[in-house]
Amino acid sequence: MLTAAVLKQRSRVSVIQEATAEQLDQYIDDAQVRIELYLPIPFPDPVDKKIMLAWVKLAEGLALQDSEEYLAAVARNYASESDGAWTYTRQAVEGKTTGNPDVDAILFLWVKKQQTGPDDGNITVYVL
Repeated sequence: MLTAAVLKQRSRVSVIQEATAEQLDQYIDDAQVRIELYLPIPFPDPVDKKIMLAWVKLAEGLALQDSEEYLAAVARNYASESDGAWTYTRQAVEGKTTGNPDVDAILFLWVKKQQTGPDDGNITVYVL
C-alpha cells in the first residue's frame, strides 16, 4: 500500500515534500479512487511495482494540481490548460482516463498484461 512516508520517499516533487501527512493521505486516496475507476478489474491487493509507479505519479499530479489557479479553472469548466509548451487535459473520465496521460499509459499496459495468456481471445487453428 502507498503511505505518506513511502510517497515522500519515492517522490522528488517539492509539493509532496512540503505537504502535511493529511494532505498526502488525501492525494493517495484520490489517486487510488481514480485508478479504481479506470481499471476494469478490482484494485490489486497486494500492489505490484507497476501499480505503485502509477499510484505515485498520479498522487504527484494531484498534488501539483492542488492550487487556487487549478480550482478556479475547474470552477470555470475549463477542460484543458496550456503553459506555452504543453497542453494537458485534467479531467478524469471513468474507464477512459485518470486525467494523467503517463498514468493512463502505465495502467493500460498493466491491464493488457493481466489479460494476456493462453485464453487471451485469440483463436488458434491446427490443420491436420
